[in-house]
Amino acid sequence: MGGSVVRDPELASCARSAAGELERAWAEWRRACGLAGEDAESVASYVAHSTDHPWGRPRVVLGLNAAEARALAALLARADAAADGRV
Repeated sequence: MGGSVVRDPELASCARSAAGELERAWAEWRRACGLAGEDAESVASYVAHSTDHPWGRPRVVLGLNAAEARALAALLARADAAADGRV
């Protein structure tokens, strides 16, 4: 089997696009928090093969340091609470 071959080019295109959108949103969030100058690295990448879904379902992978991962988790928790009306 082709291992890393994505069987659906539309899914691959969607994953690449999503990675770009996530990268831009993360950079904007960092700027809004005053973190734009601190080790700004690329955090999102497109992967053509997922070990969890070997049939070629593309994924977007995040590469965050521990502090950024905690900040993202807190941001998502706040968004979840707001959506549930707990804020």
